[in-house]
Amino acid sequence: MRSSWPVFAIVLSVWGCGSPRDSADGRPVADSRSGKEIRFAAADGKAVYADFYASTKAGAASVVLMFHQAGSNANEYDAIAPKITSLGFDCIAVDQRSGGDMWGRDNRTVTKSGSGDYMAAYNDLLGTLKYAESKKYGKILVWGSSYSASLVLKLASENPSIAAVLAFSPGEYMDDKTVVGTWAKKVTQPVLLACTQDEWSDGRSDLFAKLASKDKTSVVLPDGVHGSSTLIPEKSKAADAYMAKVQAFLKMQGGTG
Repeated sequence: MRSSWPVFAIVLSVWGCGSPRDSADGRPVADSRSGKEIRFAAADGKAVYADFYASTKAGAASVVLMFHQAGSNANEYDAIAPKITSLGFDCIAVDQRSGGDMWGRDNRTVTKSGSGDYMAAYNDLLGTLKYAESKKYGKILVWGSSYSASLVLKLASENPSIAAVLAFSPGEYMDDKTVVGTWAKKVTQPVLLACTQDEWSDGRSDLFAKLASKDKTSVVLPDGVHGSSTLIPEKSKAADAYMAKVQAFLKMQGGTG
């Protein structure tokens, strides 16, 4: 609950009250690759750093919250987000506290607010959701990669304000090797679950079956790679094929294009 956050969290929440297109505390910021840097409070009050990508359609009413894999940062989505903004969604790509310097860039949340394990990073996901809710979007979608794909299942299971879920290579990555399946059983929103063929035969098909959603799509194609990287042509021979499935799913959630 926001009311339980420390005073520091309240201060950071004020930072997040401006337009996502501007610095959260009013100071000018440089471009973060293609996105604009924003800051807001995690559920435990720590500062979270993210990149905001504006929809190419005027007056976007929907947003996709994008979370990265282990050792990574928001730049995992720099080549992906523009393809999603073209469908009429704003995108917020987050640096979680469990991450690193992949893609040639530091993880700002780790550098400035400190690191944490996967479950500690859930505070960052909660804070991102609260930030998006404060912007009064009509629809909020969540997108996870590897460990964060598991955490977005938890987020969706606990928050009916989430309209849909995209999970790339989720799995039982937590200390409790059954907990992600427990979360999946409580997810009723539309879900796209994508993974490699090897991952599908190594537990992801079981996880998909556990999803309570009556509107769920699995994407398992040859030559895919782990996590959201499967959408990046430099990493995945199947990038275009996976992206076509993602775009079709997003159009079903109100996307245009």
